[in-house]
Amino acid sequence: MVYLNLLFVLTSKVGKVGRSIFFTSKQRVDSKHIMSVFVFMFCIFIILSCAKKPSSDFDKGLEFYRQNKLEEACSLFESAAEQDKNDPDVYTWLAETYRRLRQTDTAFATAKKAIEIDSCHCFAHTVLAYIFNPMYSSWEKANKDSTWSHLLRAIACDSTDGNVWLAIWTESIYRGDKNLEKKALSSLIKTGFLTPAVLSYNRWMLRYVPQKAILLTNGDMDTYPAVAVQEVESYRPDVAVVNYSLLNTPWYARFVRDKYDIQLPVADSQLDSLRAYQDENGNVITVANQIMKGWLKMRQSGTLDNPIAIAVTVGDLSFAEDTQDHLKLAGAFHLWLPEPSKSPLDTSMIRTSLAGINPDDFTGPFVSAKDYSSVRISSSNRIVANITDLALSYCKALLESKRASEAFKMLTWAEQFEHKTELGPIFTEDIEQLKKIAQQQMKEQDRSN
Repeated sequence: MVYLNLLFVLTSKVGKVGRSIFFTSKQRVDSKHIMSVFVFMFCIFIILSCAKKPSSDFDKGLEFYRQNKLEEACSLFESAAEQDKNDPDVYTWLAETYRRLRQTDTAFATAKKAIEIDSCHCFAHTVLAYIFNPMYSSWEKANKDSTWSHLLRAIACDSTDGNVWLAIWTESIYRGDKNLEKKALSSLIKTGFLTPAVLSYNRWMLRYVPQKAILLTNGDMDTYPAVAVQEVESYRPDVAVVNYSLLNTPWYARFVRDKYDIQLPVADSQLDSLRAYQDENGNVITVANQIMKGWLKMRQSGTLDNPIAIAVTVGDLSFAEDTQDHLKLAGAFHLWLPEPSKSPLDTSMIRTSLAGINPDDFTGPFVSAKDYSSVRISSSNRIVANITDLALSYCKALLESKRASEAFKMLTWAEQFEHKTELGPIFTEDIEQLKKIAQQQMKEQDRSN
């Protein structure tokens, strides 16, 4: 409304000036009046330019995509593509959304449209690389050579795009290209694709893992940053960071064996023949599950020297279902012990782990603004909740031991820590309830003294 009122005033003035110039008979045109017209017209242009424009379908689509609401994003991207048939960005985001919705043929055709408009569109080549990758696609045309070709083309188009370097890291392992494997990891940090906050989390996770341990990780943000700091900073290179999903592939299992000098539970000749199967209860036993069970048996029998740590980010612990009482929470990970544990918590290690945290290291975003993954964009910052959750587990153990004052201090720390993170407070009610218990215990202790 302010813009409209000001615009009305300005146009009124321009109208008066215009009439004085063009409609006053027998009057010579005054250059000052002409200049006034241009000044007022320029002001109008600036005001209209600054006025907030309604969001386009493409912008709205991006908002839904970043929330991992792909169906909603898809329809808006489709509408945006209809409105502008010459924008490669629109076609590429639409193609990536189709790919994630497993509409592979449509994703391929749409990504090709982007390439036809811009042959060196880095994102479009990356989408095509994933479409062709047999690891992520059951498409009949999937093949590793096409994946590699598009990745190399993508990085030639834009060597600063971390999305491409993520894919190149795994593909370079598959192809045995150690130089490119190292370059990919260094590029992830150099380009800023891995943010300071997510790097801090991974340093914290690695810091207290036992020497030469096998550290099982779950996804992107507890794997890529961990191996990146190992390579670039030589930070805890003794730890074997093993991604549970990638462990389903024979080439990755061999990579882990050779890089970290860890014996596999199956002979090399049998590795390629391993397949997922269903047990008598209908549960799918993956290749990774079989390898992990084998390592646990080796550890239990004393034929594997490497300690086994499982990051708290790993949700599937079915490989240890028969030995759950061997798991002990020790910080950012569970330790699997050869013998059953009397307590599920190692409070000494947890205390040390929490004491080593500088909250300021976890204040920023956990995902790059240039990240194309809807999953990473929508969920990466939740990884920091593991720290608060660990602190609360420790506080509960303190309260069970009647160490109320220590528990209250830790709860206050956890509360302050949460407020510093991008995720914000999500354990407010839990903290308040535990604080009340701690305060009650402290009152009782004061009375007894």
